[in-house]
Amino acid sequence: MKCIVGLSGGVDSSTSAAIMKERGFEVVGCTFKMFESPGASLAVNDAKKVADYLNIEHKVMDCTADFKRYVMDYFVQSYESGITPNPCVMCNRFLKFKYLDELKKQENADLIVTGHYARLKKIVDKVELLQATSAARDQSYFLYRVSGEILKHTEFPLGDYHKSYTRELAAKFGVHVAEKSDSQDVCFIPNGDYVSFIKNNSSRVSSRGDVVDENGKILGKHDGLINYTVGQRRGLGLSGGPFFVKALDIEKNLVIVANKEGVSSRTIALEEVVFINEPYLGDCEVKIRSSTPKTSAKIVKNSDKYYVELSKPEYGVARGQHCVFYDGEQVLGGGIIS
Repeated sequence: MKCIVGLSGGVDSSTSAAIMKERGFEVVGCTFKMFESPGASLAVNDAKKVADYLNIEHKVMDCTADFKRYVMDYFVQSYESGITPNPCVMCNRFLKFKYLDELKKQENADLIVTGHYARLKKIVDKVELLQATSAARDQSYFLYRVSGEILKHTEFPLGDYHKSYTRELAAKFGVHVAEKSDSQDVCFIPNGDYVSFIKNNSSRVSSRGDVVDENGKILGKHDGLINYTVGQRRGLGLSGGPFFVKALDIEKNLVIVANKEGVSSRTIALEEVVFINEPYLGDCEVKIRSSTPKTSAKIVKNSDKYYVELSKPEYGVARGQHCVFYDGEQVLGGGIIS
């Protein structure tokens, strides 16, 4: 049996590769070259060291053009349009699993393996994507757009583990990255300064403008729309309140704010809805951001458009974020909030 392991140079992917080799698989490690930076080069070097130590084949795939198109440009253009993006979801869908699947076919391998914290349950001719055993590490939200056909031939060896146990395993296997720190949320912005990254990669000028309430009354000034996201409370510099960002008006260069009730939603319109298996309508739970807990809801469809009706209002529902559907631990699918 042969498997392709997405080998990032971190502890999770390295441990996954070691687990699969211990299970008797012929392992091919695949590292993606996605952008140029000292950190990215270090990650490739770490992955090569792990591959050499495990005595497995190692391939580096250059996907810089696709990464720029599907992740970096998407990230910048979303903020330019007043939309809150999720680059990790798009990276999994358009890059990581696409490239791994292509390499699997080229190598005539049996499985794709990654270090994601999620679980898969394979039943005859379909697969169910499940949350990880460790709620704190669960990454199922970021995987909902990966096709069921690819997931049928995928394995997540860490799905039942806590991160502390993964590090113990890494130390047992002797990989040098056992204590390597976790990567940050957005890999191509290592210092977390989203605003500077957008300014440096955007042709648009983010100029100062007015902060207004829902009736158009001017309450203050903003420092450029790219500094704000829907649901944001801190950093508005307004007296009174508390105020939350309700919307960003790109044409008029306005930040529109409201009280908490004013930014609450009971019905969410979705676009680009996908299901891992068969389409589903009815009761479920949803997550409207990766960091929020699940909440009870119902999926409905009207004139070919999907909506989610929440059992209780949620505040800060942002265009561009992903609403993911769950039936207990199982991920049913999801869509982009429109």
